[in-house]
Amino acid sequence: MSHSHPVISPAPRWFAWAAAAALLGYGVFLGLYFSPFAGGSDSSGYLNAAQLLTQGQLTAPQRDFAGLTVSSASQLQPLGFIAEPARARLVPTYPLGLPAHLALASLLFGWTAGPLVVGIGALLAAMILTYAVGRELRLAWPLAATAAVMFGAFPVTIFASVQPLSDVLAATWVLATVFAAFRASQSLGWAFATGAALAVAVFVRPTNVLLLPALIVLLGLRWRPLTAAALGGLPGAGLLLACNTHLFGSPWQMGYGPVHEAFAVRYFWPTVLHFAQWLALLLPAVLLVLPFVALRVARSRSREFLALACWFLVPVTVYAFYEFSHETWWYLRFLLPAAPALILAALLGLETLVGIRPRALAITAIALSIWTVGLAWYRTATLHTLFIKSYEKAYAEVGAWAAKNLPANTIILANADSGAL
Repeated sequence: MSHSHPVISPAPRWFAWAAAAALLGYGVFLGLYFSPFAGGSDSSGYLNAAQLLTQGQLTAPQRDFAGLTVSSASQLQPLGFIAEPARARLVPTYPLGLPAHLALASLLFGWTAGPLVVGIGALLAAMILTYAVGRELRLAWPLAATAAVMFGAFPVTIFASVQPLSDVLAATWVLATVFAAFRASQSLGWAFATGAALAVAVFVRPTNVLLLPALIVLLGLRWRPLTAAALGGLPGAGLLLACNTHLFGSPWQMGYGPVHEAFAVRYFWPTVLHFAQWLALLLPAVLLVLPFVALRVARSRSREFLALACWFLVPVTVYAFYEFSHETWWYLRFLLPAAPALILAALLGLETLVGIRPRALAITAIALSIWTVGLAWYRTATLHTLFIKSYEKAYAEVGAWAAKNLPANTIILANADSGAL
């Protein structure tokens, strides 16, 4: 079956206008539910680190509590930070990629609108890039658009986009990297951009380095594009290693501590079953089967299918051994940068079944999009995903109350509120 026809047939002009209107409306809708508050460990950690960056600092001073006896340094550190009493400083726990985005946006738009611009903007960009990568895979435009809808309406995507978390931004930069890698055969400039985008993706989330096998497949074992990609990634990689050295004393050390201790073989099968169960509950379950249908045409497009397989299966395999991955549904956010690979592989399988008849493609795309949006509406309601703003507001209210009613030198014993305070 030939797959060249969908690329020759561009999307109609009305589709660009309709898509732009739909994206704008979706962004406004989710923006109403965005939580800009420094809440628990993640959101406060990212926002506090961002605030330090706007002040030209990477660490915060640790205050001296004269006369106070503590049993460990951890009792003097808020969530999202690591205490270093010997150097009287607090070191951010989380990677600085998201804080850097938040800092820039907040300087431009303020601390309420800035995080919203990053969170919702990253989601909309990821949807556009999902469509673009689908077209690079020679998917017909209705199915590429359906892929964008499926990623954007995925309840895990919504969960991670309406609060200051790194998952959607990590996915956006991974998609940008993959798109550039598809274009790298056209010019070395695209290969250079592949490396640069990967460096940003890894700065946002270090485990995005797991994309490397897929990129090597896409770039091929050709020294010119590989060298250009390496040169593109070099400045970002150097900056990341320098930051790690300054913060943690080693270029290879990060704020998560001895993370290898959280990986074990006994987590693998429970986590794989957890991933499969929740993917089938949160997305149309047929997505887990359709990639196998696509194998019918895999022989003629082996490089693309191998790249998609590496893009999805490598991070899934690694996170399957991780201690926390199977604990709750929203830990699927670890897989968010890999989710477009599953969606796109499934839609390639669907196109194999339906063929390239325009009417059949349109009906199939509309039906699958309606299924996706209906499922997302139901799951988002039952999982209370859009209530995050009202939950997180309590952290801001505690901080406002403390600032108003407590003396400046008050010592507050806090756990969950410590980052927000």
